Amino acid sequence: MDNRRGKYIGLNQRIPIEVLDVAIHGYLEKGFLDKEYIFQQVQKFTPGENRAHKVLKYITQIIVQQRYFLDMFRKIVVNTPYFSFNKENRKAFCLCMISLTYPIMYDTLIFLAQGLKVQNYISKKFINQKVMSIYGSNRTVDIAIDALIPMLIELGTINRFKVGIYTSGLTLTITDKFIYELVIYTDIKLSGSKSMLLEDMTSKPLYVYFDISSMSVDYFHFLIARQDSAPGISYLTILPPL
Repeated sequence: MDNRRGKYIGLNQRIPIEVLDVAIHGYLEKGFLDKEYIFQQVQKFTPGENRAHKVLKYITQIIVQQRYFLDMFRKIVVNTPYFSFNKENRKAFCLCMISLTYPIMYDTLIFLAQGLKVQNYISKKFINQKVMSIYGSNRTVDIAIDALIPMLIELGTINRFKVGIYTSGLTLTITDKFIYELVIYTDIKLSGSKSMLLEDMTSKPLYVYFDISSMSVDYFHFLIARQDSAPGISYLTILPPL
């Protein structure tokens, strides 16, 4: 049995990616989350005060739980405003932050990639069945998926063909070294592995969402290490926290 079955999901409402982007920018600039301002931004997208407070809670959880990566990024890009990075890099960053906080996002991405590899369109029923196969079949999972799909559409990861039917979206081009490593870190961490063969990297499901052709494996030194176990065999492993 998959050890994720029945595990805590923690998400039941859409997080507007645009607001999460603003929250990340604010934290990187100030070193703290301005909850009052972010709540005002959430209300532009989320009707009802209670629902807006719930979204603020999710954004706060992301910032707090992923503070290690945010603080590292702050040090690396010192004097470089977050909003000077193009939208594709920032979307990739947001996607990693969400996935590391709520792994159901990562699992949904993997099932989408696997499904869209063999067919052009997939249904919400397909998504539900796959995600429920590891999280359990219950209303909580269904609600979480209803929250995730609009977020994936906003990120450009999938497109809505028609109600309940989805197709492939855009490929995010990553040009920032840290974000490049963060994507790989996220995949290794959430796949339950401790390492990954370098030659397997681009064939894994998560990488259909990203164009990393401009990046080099020689860049690894923030979150990931490259090691050679034998001639011609290299693998990637997660570096321990500083």
